Amino acid sequence: MTVLDDPPATPPPPTARLVTPVRALALLVAVAALAAAFFGVRWALALGDDGLELARERDVVLIDAQQAAINLNSLDFTHVDAGLDLWEQTSTGPLLDEFRANRAEYNKVVTDSKRVTTATVADAAVAELDVRAGTARVLVGVDVKVVPQGQDPVVTRQRLQLEMTRTDAGWKASRLAPVRAPAS
Repeated sequence: MTVLDDPPATPPPPTARLVTPVRALALLVAVAALAAAFFGVRWALALGDDGLELARERDVVLIDAQQAAINLNSLDFTHVDAGLDLWEQTSTGPLLDEFRANRAEYNKVVTDSKRVTTATVADAAVAELDVRAGTARVLVGVDVKVVPQGQDPVVTRQRLQLEMTRTDAGWKASRLAPVRAPAS
C-alpha cells in the first residue's frame, strides 16, 4: 500500500444549473409560441367547421319558433284582425292555408269569446334540423294567460310541436300540433 503525500482530491460538487432571468424568459417565450401556434391552428380549423353554421341556424330557428309560438297563442278580441294578420305573417304552407281558409270563422269565435290571450315561452328546444331541406321541428312549452272579459285571468301550460320551414322571410311555422303528455 502506498501512501500518498497528499490526500486524494475530492471531486468538486456538481454545480446546480442556475436559472437565470434570460433562460426563464426564453422558456416563457417558447411556451407562449407553442400555445399561440396550437390555438391558431384550432381557430383556423374551426373557421371551416360546418358545425358552426349548423349551430347558428339552430339558434335562428329556435328564436323564430319561440316567436311563432307566442304569436299563434296571443289574441285580443278587441283587435282580432291584427292578431289574425300576425298569424298569417308567422305561418307558411298548410298552416297558412288553414288560417286563410278559416279566417272569418276564427274572427267570429275570438270576438264572441271576449277573451284576451297572452303567451310567453317557458322553454323550447330544436328536436330536428335539416338545413339543406330548410325544415325543423321545435318543441315549445308555452304559458298562455287567458283573461275572459270581466273575469280573473287563468294561466294554462301548453306543449307544442312546431314544424318550421325556411322561407325568404326567415323561418315560419308550417304545422302546429299539441304534444300530449304520456299516459301514466
